[in-house]
Amino acid sequence: MVLNREIVLIHGTWCDGNVWGEFATGLRQMGYKVHTPSFRYHDLPYQECLAKVGTVTLQDYRDDLVALIESLDQPPLILGHSLGCLVAQMVAEKTEVAGMILMGPAPTADIFAFYPTMLACFGKHFLRWGFWKKAMPPYKKEFFKYCMNEQEESLKEEVFADLVPESGKVYTQMALHWFDKTKAAYVDFSQISCPVLVISGTKDKMTHPNIARRTAKNYRDSVLVSLTGADHMYESGKFQQKTLKVIKGWSQQNGFCGLVTKHNQKKVWKVIPAFFSFVF
Repeated sequence: MVLNREIVLIHGTWCDGNVWGEFATGLRQMGYKVHTPSFRYHDLPYQECLAKVGTVTLQDYRDDLVALIESLDQPPLILGHSLGCLVAQMVAEKTEVAGMILMGPAPTADIFAFYPTMLACFGKHFLRWGFWKKAMPPYKKEFFKYCMNEQEESLKEEVFADLVPESGKVYTQMALHWFDKTKAAYVDFSQISCPVLVISGTKDKMTHPNIARRTAKNYRDSVLVSLTGADHMYESGKFQQKTLKVIKGWSQQNGFCGLVTKHNQKKVWKVIPAFFSFVF
């Protein structure tokens, strides 16, 4: 029996709820009812977002999503990508969710994140005076090189054309969390007991694979899957179908969609009660 069919997708930096496209369609084909909200102001035109988003906080993102989730008939799954993974964990700490899927997770405050490629990707933002209260526009060169490093040029252009500015306040809370009096990026993992799937890519330069490994270890009921050759764009391009296949297998194994039978169980993976990792 299907235990839960609702899933809330939480996008990452510079994106909005429209980023999911065919990925959301793939989840619907699994039987999920898909919700694709946008972070506060991210659904506005570029210039309006630029003017308003700079001082929005991680708590704002969390609270908007908690309100959505608590309006649903039952606790949904939540799926985060990148920054959306940090927000997803903040949400799961505050309200009940059926499960979490974290793709290329941004770090919670307990995880080291100062890797060379990540510094190269985001460092320019922190060199601007007042970065903690300014909107962060996407920079094309860095986005192509560190986020979509394994994708086709045409897809890079297509994705970049739809990006919007991000909150400098949010990035200050996440990257320089020791200065944040609200401790927004600190998550009490003991408050989260749902099953967790963490997906990483061996060529992810935007959120280092070690962050995914540490994220998975923070949860008792977790699975870590590493996609060989994958960059940060799990929801589109070359690695979309592999990512969906992993999610489908984990979903079936946990009873969230479809049925696991003796016939198809080998196509999913064996039930293992605690943390494990494998390369896909």
